[in-house]
Amino acid sequence: MLQLAWGSDLHLFEDGVFNDDFSDEILEQYLKIDEKIHLLDRDVTYKGILGSGNTTMIVKVYDQSLEKEVALRLPHGNQAKNYNISDGKRFINYTAEGFKELEDFKLPIPKIYEYQKNSYLLVDLIDHDLDLKTFLARNDHYSEQEKSKMVNSLISFAKETALFESIGDFHLQQVVYSKSNDKWTLLDWSSRHQLARLPSSPKIFSDFLFTDNNKALDENGTELINTQGKFITREITDFEKEVAQNVNAAIEDQRRVQVEIDTQDLAAVKSKLELITDHKDILKVYQEMSPIHLASYFTLLQKDFITNQIDKFPQARITSTELEQLLNNLGKFTPYYFSQFSEKILASIEDLDGFMLLYKKFQIIGLDEEMEDDISMAIAKNIERILTNTYATAENLEIIKKLKGEFGVINYKSREILEKADEFLKPNQTCNQSVLGILKNTH
Repeated sequence: MLQLAWGSDLHLFEDGVFNDDFSDEILEQYLKIDEKIHLLDRDVTYKGILGSGNTTMIVKVYDQSLEKEVALRLPHGNQAKNYNISDGKRFINYTAEGFKELEDFKLPIPKIYEYQKNSYLLVDLIDHDLDLKTFLARNDHYSEQEKSKMVNSLISFAKETALFESIGDFHLQQVVYSKSNDKWTLLDWSSRHQLARLPSSPKIFSDFLFTDNNKALDENGTELINTQGKFITREITDFEKEVAQNVNAAIEDQRRVQVEIDTQDLAAVKSKLELITDHKDILKVYQEMSPIHLASYFTLLQKDFITNQIDKFPQARITSTELEQLLNNLGKFTPYYFSQFSEKILASIEDLDGFMLLYKKFQIIGLDEEMEDDISMAIAKNIERILTNTYATAENLEIIKKLKGEFGVINYKSREILEKADEFLKPNQTCNQSVLGILKNTH
């Protein structure tokens, strides 16, 4: 454990390795207000602890580069509930992974300014007075005017989140309210969000969220326990039932509006694509689209790409950058459409970088079982050509070594070709050769 003298700064890293014992210095109050917390490559000023949950600790810091106070989220455990710091590190990563999609859909969430994998997040400081769990459970402690104001704001929040049928780790305590701003904010989340397909698709505000919130709370939102050590339960009020109905009705209404928008936008995109033959122009059309759509929009977009657009892409010329643009702009795939996409796009992939980008997506998205053999044969058909466009760098040789030990879609024929990879790979370029190649391509 890192020893920290009374009244000295806190270093979160030692020789680039995260200090897992950092929390002792904060919880034991060795670290004092206005002392420094040293991040990986700079420092921030400690302003106090904001809270500690099952997986993370949150402290307030002043960031000189941002010229404001922000929240520093750090991995932490809760031994009483069998959470350790590894769980905290995973949750830090999940939060970062889930951020971009929520930001793209313009959800009311705190902005992430800095992220270090397995280590910390530096995010907006969200001032709030209570969470949704407390508001619902203690609604009888608010005036009718206050309740009406907060419910109207909650309905606005529901509309902003309407296109999601699930958000990672969503629960009532993650939604917080600021009285001064009259605004509900999603304070925390994880990853693997799911878009709704239809107005009637499941909603993040499920009936269970409301009915399960049946424990009595004190004014701080703490669950009350009786003399036998058991939680004191309560009846769900008519007010809460009405809130649930109104919130979910607003979500369905917003989704119906989005269906009309999606129908018009998809028709416009397909009309543009019909006139285009150059794959770079196709990529530009996709990049210019709004990312805010229901899942059904992206499914139809993917189907059109597979049926009508993919043949416009040149053989063996698609770079990893272009492939990544495609995957980002076509939305989340189901295994069925991703399998169709993968089988066809393999012929267009230029080199090992592009192939590995697609191959890693196999693990994340999954493949349709009935199409795995087709994809396996497509890999075997294209892998030799892919290798001939790849340089024999140490990194690529290591990747090929791992692929030779893979099974599944890497069939025996592909492994035979990978065994002879040195016959196909381009000689590794020296620094001078790389510069000459760049200069040649610019003239």
